[in-house]
Amino acid sequence: MEAVGAGAPPSTARLWLLPPFGVVIFLLHVVVVWKMRAPAMLQDPGTGWHLATGRYILATLSIPTHEMYSYTAIGREWISYYWLFEVVAAALERLGGLPLYATVCVLIYAAIPVVLLRRMLCIGAGLAPAVVLTVMAYLVLTSHALARPHVVTYLFFALLLERLDRVQRGELPPRSLWWIPPMMALWCNMHGGFVAGLTLAGIFAGVAALRWALFRDQEERRHAVVFGGLLGAMVLATLANPAGPRLHLSILAHLGQQSTAYFNEFQSPNFLLAGAAVRAFERLVLLLVLLLVRRERALSWVECALLAFFLDQALHSIRHMNLFAIVAAPIIARELSALLDGAVPRVQARIARVAAQQEALRSHLLYYPLIGIASVGLAVAGVTPFPTTLDDLQLSKGAADFISGHKDRFERMFNTDNLGGALIYRFWPDLKVFVDDRVFVYGDDFIIHKYLPVLFMERTWHDVLREYAVTAAVVTSKSGCATLFRESTEWELEFEDDKTSIFFPKND
Repeated sequence: MEAVGAGAPPSTARLWLLPPFGVVIFLLHVVVVWKMRAPAMLQDPGTGWHLATGRYILATLSIPTHEMYSYTAIGREWISYYWLFEVVAAALERLGGLPLYATVCVLIYAAIPVVLLRRMLCIGAGLAPAVVLTVMAYLVLTSHALARPHVVTYLFFALLLERLDRVQRGELPPRSLWWIPPMMALWCNMHGGFVAGLTLAGIFAGVAALRWALFRDQEERRHAVVFGGLLGAMVLATLANPAGPRLHLSILAHLGQQSTAYFNEFQSPNFLLAGAAVRAFERLVLLLVLLLVRRERALSWVECALLAFFLDQALHSIRHMNLFAIVAAPIIARELSALLDGAVPRVQARIARVAAQQEALRSHLLYYPLIGIASVGLAVAGVTPFPTTLDDLQLSKGAADFISGHKDRFERMFNTDNLGGALIYRFWPDLKVFVDDRVFVYGDDFIIHKYLPVLFMERTWHDVLREYAVTAAVVTSKSGCATLFRESTEWELEFEDDKTSIFFPKND
């Protein structure tokens, strides 16, 4: 690649045909999912009810406002954070089945490391550190590489951070922020993570205001006005949702729920039993600390604020590791590049020439659409590794067929929350579930005092099942409560495989 442009400028053919590194990074996620993670894309417990909700909205042309999937919380207020994403997801499923829905989510997620790589190069990182840190950030992102609404949040967050940073550094004028409020109007109807976008703008505005108050710097005053005005416009834009300000209050209430902490993605990263994503997050933090210890370069105030806030959030919740990676990886890449510039200047100079050649390429305008069109075409044609049904992902196919043949016995079933979405997707409205993973609908009282006592085998579990007149139990075979039902003298096992166990009362 280095020979290209070493003397004469690259030819038109090379400009449009030579693959840029960004395309390689984009294809990284597509290839990893196809080869290793295709079934996992649809394995999230919420996938089923997201798609069922989208189908309901398309069929009725109305957005549900009260709980309808469970008999335990029926009629409770339900403010959907995801209705627009769910409509798009259901439309994609209608056009090309689950493979098309999964494919589009893969393409959205694949764009995130591309945005990261672009930002790294934009802020002065060398090509080699930028590629390495992009891959590290991508490993962190694999923790949530699922077909879920949050794929929109991570992409929008990365795009918003890049644009705010470029305006902060004077590369772009304030008018280049015009598209952010419309994006927020879209974001708030697709995922509750739009709050992270408001937080991001608030940090930029707050740091600028603080610096103006301390130093009376007129440039910081201008930034405070620009970012503060943008934040106000973003807040107003997020009111353009069916619930208005009640959406914001609902999200705050959800984040404050005690029961939220019982679910894995809201728990702190477990560094002792770490997977690849947590290990990559740990190494990002260590790299950041080592580079900051050098004290040869000072980070900007806004960078310090961003790193401190999102590291704190990441240490409290696995789902926020991704936001930290998006914030930290470009900064680490830039600082590492400065270190390498002093240590191996000739190597860095050669890599810089390659980066300049990459910057001149126009082939990304060709490759990204072609990859997207080809991926969608393969999904519609059925030539993908993605499942065509949710059976055998959480709820086993055998258990689903058993329930289908005995629906009258499952009118008031107990189920573990990880099976709720699959049961809703397959059997609603004929059957209603006991619970699913929408803790914001069920509330702390139900989750802590009704559901968790059965899940965690507390003394009151029999009382809960009697209170709700449960007629069957559909549970994960390897869960603790499956053992509880097996050993109970009041329940008997009628179906079991490696994924799902089904029990009925002995006096039924």
